[in-house]
Amino acid sequence: METASSSGSWLSSCLITLVFLQLPIHVSGDSGQFHLAPLGGTAKLLCPLSLWSVPTLTEVRWLRSLPRGRSQVVHVFRDDKVREEDVVPEFKGRTALERDTQEGNLTLEIRHVQLEDRGPYRCQVRIANLSREGTVILQVAAPSPGRISPSAVALAVVLPVLGLLIMAGICLIWKQRRSKEKLLYEQVMEVETLLSDHAKEKGRLHKALKKLRSELKLKRAAANSGWRRARLHFVAVTLDPDTAHPKLILSEDRRCVKLGDRRQPVPDNPQRFDFVVSVLGSESFTAGCHYWEVYVGDKTKWILGVCSEAVSRKGKVTASPANGHWLLRQSRGTEYEALTSPQTPFRLKESPRCVGIFLDYEAGIISFYNVTDKSHIFTFTHAFSGPLRPFFEPCLHDGGKNTAPLVICSELQKSEKSVVPKPDGKGHANGDVALKVDPSLRPWSPDLGPALQGLKVPSF
Repeated sequence: METASSSGSWLSSCLITLVFLQLPIHVSGDSGQFHLAPLGGTAKLLCPLSLWSVPTLTEVRWLRSLPRGRSQVVHVFRDDKVREEDVVPEFKGRTALERDTQEGNLTLEIRHVQLEDRGPYRCQVRIANLSREGTVILQVAAPSPGRISPSAVALAVVLPVLGLLIMAGICLIWKQRRSKEKLLYEQVMEVETLLSDHAKEKGRLHKALKKLRSELKLKRAAANSGWRRARLHFVAVTLDPDTAHPKLILSEDRRCVKLGDRRQPVPDNPQRFDFVVSVLGSESFTAGCHYWEVYVGDKTKWILGVCSEAVSRKGKVTASPANGHWLLRQSRGTEYEALTSPQTPFRLKESPRCVGIFLDYEAGIISFYNVTDKSHIFTFTHAFSGPLRPFFEPCLHDGGKNTAPLVICSELQKSEKSVVPKPDGKGHANGDVALKVDPSLRPWSPDLGPALQGLKVPSF
């Protein structure tokens, strides 16, 4: 009967706690931590984040936390619009977002509150690429504020007695039907079952691992096939000096570009970038498939890809597919980003020394490949309209670690020697100012040894 007594005490404690929770709780909804709302009424959850200094919010997302780390999307406000496509059906049409810009407050309004609505809610706010979140807990008051309903009192008296009787009966049955020998037998059987399940699970994991390896092999073969197909459409790309930022220095054959130390005296034509240190290719594509390769060597930062002919050339430009840019960026060492909105960061198993760019205009595809290990990096999809041009940005010097130029390959890369174009005379900055190149800027690695001895650097 000791089990019945302890179980009855536990059940009584739970019921007393339940009745205590039914009592009116004097908690202010403005505390930013708890909010009490009447059943069937309206709850106003105050986001505990202070936003008085933020003029524009990129996204506000309210989520209801569930057990085992799960959550439900309650309300989404993004790009100045309410987005209900991600909201769970239980909250659709029942929520609204209020913002007090003077006080810097965000409030979620939930109408027709139900008992199932109680629990913690998370307020997630994203401003540009930064995000913060805070938690507020909703309590639902079932009885009328200020008094306990008679049914709650009756429930608190009857249920403990009933629980004691049930537990006593269960205890007697348990003692009659169970013995120590049977319990020991069941424990042995349980261990044997666990061992058997472990063996079966091991077999399933082995099969799953074999399947994953097979799928990975097929994906690698498909990516390699895509790269080889792309190379069938190789085109010779050159740089357009009329679009080059004044600080960029172009070689005379217009296949190499690097960042200079000062602005060059070049005409400020409408086609020239005056803020973004970039340059476009001379070629313009309106149809068909086109592939070119760019040698990046040991550079720590660069941006490559394709952009629309109509992109803005003046002032600060936000690169994104919506603005006519489909670009890939190496930002810090082995960190890479596809300039989507927001950006898509990723890491590569091997850093590319040569990058291949493939454009299929009709299919709406722009793919990037690591020519070094013949692997696929990233693919943009878009319905293109209007002319598209290659895009190049050698980026800042990064403390002297990123002074090497970007080199457009004149033919498909077979070895690193074929990447370096032959010199064809004196070079120019944007086609106007001659400049000699420091031998330290050679776009190849010194570990190539004697294979590159006697090979001259392209002149700028």
